[in-house]
Amino acid sequence: MSKRKWRRGPKILSLDELVRQEVVFWNDKTQPHGWFMSWQFRMVAHAAGKNGVIFYAMPAGVESRFSDEQILRAEKRMGTEPTLEGRTALIQFLKEWDDTGRGDVDDVIDRYEDWKDR
Repeated sequence: MSKRKWRRGPKILSLDELVRQEVVFWNDKTQPHGWFMSWQFRMVAHAAGKNGVIFYAMPAGVESRFSDEQILRAEKRMGTEPTLEGRTALIQFLKEWDDTGRGDVDDVIDRYEDWKDR
């Protein structure tokens, strides 16, 4: 009998980490990358990412001097919901606190947090 090459490690908690694996454990047995990529997950993996066809949905008709990428960064930093209402409210918040018209969303959020901490 040959020596085992793999042992079971901790749980994989994200799809990003799953995709990076060459081999995983499933029910105490090793499975290669192609095995779990044959799930419908393969479609998601191809549709997302740099060359994918899935995009964030941003509110239409709401103007902001900030780019979509900056708004998404602010959403993560502020912990707002990724919904139409949440993104619209976040854009409104950024407009209200953007009194200088310079810098990026981090500058606006820093100014708000400094004011809040007083």
